[in-house]
Amino acid sequence: MMPSLLTMKIALLESLVQAQESAVASRGADAVQETWRFLEMPAPWIVALILVPGALAIATIAYWRESLSRRMRWSLVTLRALSFLLLLAVIFRPVFVRQEQSVIQPEVLFLFDDSGSMASQDPYIGADEARRAVTALTGKSPETASRAEIATALRPGLIEAATERGYVPRTLRFADDLSTLGDNTTLSGRGAATALGDAIRAALAGHRGRYVSDIVVVSDGRSNVGALPEEAALAARTSGIAINTVLIGDARTEVNVHVELVDAPESVLEGDQVEIAARVSARGTEGGDVTLYLEELSTNGRDEVRLVASVEVPLVESGDRVVLVAGRDAVDFGSTERRFRLRVEPLQDERVIDDNVAFATVAVSREKVRVLYVEGYPRYEYRFLNTELRRMDERIDVQLYLLSATPDFQQDRTKGLAPLTSVPTSREELLENYDVVILGDVNPYDISPDPAKGEEFVRSLTEFVERGGGLCLIAGPYDMPRSIAGTEFASLLPVELDRTGFGAVDAPTEDEYRYTLEEPAAPHEIVRLEGDLEVNRTLWEAPRGLKGFFWHFPVLGAKPGSQVLLRHSTISTANPGERDPLLVVGYYPSGRTMFLGIEASYRWRNRYGYRYYEAFWRNALRWLALGRMRSGDRRFELEALRSEYDISERVTLEARVLDEDFRPSDQPSQEIVIAGPDGEPENLVLAGVTNRPGLYRGTYQPERPGRYTAKIDSGASASGSASSSTGRVSTEFMVTLPSRESADPSPDPEGLARLAGATGGVALTIDTADEIAQAFPPDQERREPVSSQLDDAWDRWATLLLALGILGVEWILRKKAELV
Repeated sequence: MMPSLLTMKIALLESLVQAQESAVASRGADAVQETWRFLEMPAPWIVALILVPGALAIATIAYWRESLSRRMRWSLVTLRALSFLLLLAVIFRPVFVRQEQSVIQPEVLFLFDDSGSMASQDPYIGADEARRAVTALTGKSPETASRAEIATALRPGLIEAATERGYVPRTLRFADDLSTLGDNTTLSGRGAATALGDAIRAALAGHRGRYVSDIVVVSDGRSNVGALPEEAALAARTSGIAINTVLIGDARTEVNVHVELVDAPESVLEGDQVEIAARVSARGTEGGDVTLYLEELSTNGRDEVRLVASVEVPLVESGDRVVLVAGRDAVDFGSTERRFRLRVEPLQDERVIDDNVAFATVAVSREKVRVLYVEGYPRYEYRFLNTELRRMDERIDVQLYLLSATPDFQQDRTKGLAPLTSVPTSREELLENYDVVILGDVNPYDISPDPAKGEEFVRSLTEFVERGGGLCLIAGPYDMPRSIAGTEFASLLPVELDRTGFGAVDAPTEDEYRYTLEEPAAPHEIVRLEGDLEVNRTLWEAPRGLKGFFWHFPVLGAKPGSQVLLRHSTISTANPGERDPLLVVGYYPSGRTMFLGIEASYRWRNRYGYRYYEAFWRNALRWLALGRMRSGDRRFELEALRSEYDISERVTLEARVLDEDFRPSDQPSQEIVIAGPDGEPENLVLAGVTNRPGLYRGTYQPERPGRYTAKIDSGASASGSASSSTGRVSTEFMVTLPSRESADPSPDPEGLARLAGATGGVALTIDTADEIAQAFPPDQERREPVSSQLDDAWDRWATLLLALGILGVEWILRKKAELV
């Protein structure tokens, strides 16, 4: 049994040595350890209590009865005992072990938060230590340093603290997922959400099998998706890994009121009212109301501030949308822009007050709205609108064409303009001379005896609208929109038509019907005739308000993306339960379109004179014209594909450029200038789109939330030559925090403290971050054997000579004592 057992153990040792040697080949040996061992030695207590005493007893008994001197007896006993012990040592198999070891340094995983909330800025009011720490780290004032910038600045010090203690740092970034953070990569704070629990779990899984001793989370602590951080902490604790946290952000901003600019027009015409929509949200309050002020600021360097509107809004976390209206009179008469400030007074104990204000800048155009009105016959709608268009506003130029007029009839127009002799049909005539086209009860394909001219008019009008022109269609009982149902022209309308061209209600009735405002609490600017919303609603819906109508043209409904402004008070033709739309506006795609399904607006004069009749058509024409009037040069158009982007998204910008002959530019690129919330301009080159002459497209990555303005200097065309008409061609877009991040961007120090406490880690802040070294005790490396080499001690000449020496000496002494 003994030889077979020894053979098995030797084979096992050899296989272990081979495995360790292969590991050394891949990892390398860092240290060598040399020791003596007994491979076959029994338990130490057996050796100490049985074998050694037994060997001594046997040796003693062997010479106890011999007549020997005391010295001789103990000498022989000692030699016999040594012989037995040497035999035992040989049986125990003494070996010399030379072992190569790999010294493994402990690793620290640094998880840096790169979610949208890290783009926030904190004032650290009253936290002097934190303010000094932020300034020392970033070189900026705390109010202008984002959390992402602070975390980026903290990174070198944290890594150095771990490295000096013998730890290997691994840097990762997380938001809604986890990725490696490069050595020279900065945090941007663009993540759409924060999945702190998932990030910790992914870090543990990705480093399974490695010697990870600690995790350091650098974050504001806010987690809004994925696994709970407490669950991830349990997994880390089970693995014996401590989680340490460094809080970024001012943890004391519990009470806060936030003013958000929801909507403001990019540009208006001089003398227009300005509608500005805002939202006021609050955190850490116990209800109540606050006054939202709309103030107009001077733009010519003066400090003049004029209060133009105010409203009481409730303090709720979700925020209520409110609309405030600035009057037609600007603070600076003749200025090319109007600047507004939305403001609420700070609450008691409110520390973050920068978001208590929001600003809006609206460009003011002094150009005239150029209108072409084509009508089939002199119906009442035409007669009164003809007169009104020519008298109501010096900022409107109109040319009219009545198709039923005799050849010698001099067509009406604004004073100073030449009368039309035919309907303009070419794209150059429409694009160069008009901003809005009104079509009455006409068939657009029959505006000329020459059918080719009608086809050209439809094609030109379609391109006119595509390039920002405004189109108004006033329904009539004969041709519009009956004649265009099922045609290509119908795609311009913001409503769906019955392809047969007929509707259920096709003749005037004896009953007078009323209008119903689609959104009485936030009416569109076209139907907002009075600043008081209740008075405005009464005008449209009450019997004592504007005169009603007897006939309307029913449609199937509004197209997706269009907006219904007025509905029938009772009749539902196409969709039961959904009353017929009477006034609908839409976009196609850069131009603006309006469908008026009645021919009764002239009746609004009967009770109030021209006051509301004029206001409606002024509002309508100016809204329709803004697609063309928002820029100083009508040959240039610039727009962002969306009005609002998350900070994690790239903004797509498109420019449409015509040459001086109003044909698409053939230049390869177009340069624009983008200015962010800080006002610093940045150039961006838009590349030409293949097979789309005159269309240029490019993308831009915003750095921080806020309102951005993109502009083209139309003083130089895409070809680089000077333009005959210069001006500002611009568009604006908002960059916001992702919805999950903006819902509550405040730091969560309690959450980070719980995370650290559950795993035995430390919870630090910006001003105590240098104490992170305490979490890294020195000399924590781990040694693992890589290979072992065994040399049997008894399989040597020295061992044999020692045994022979002991036995030989004993034999000689026995001879001398005459025992042999």
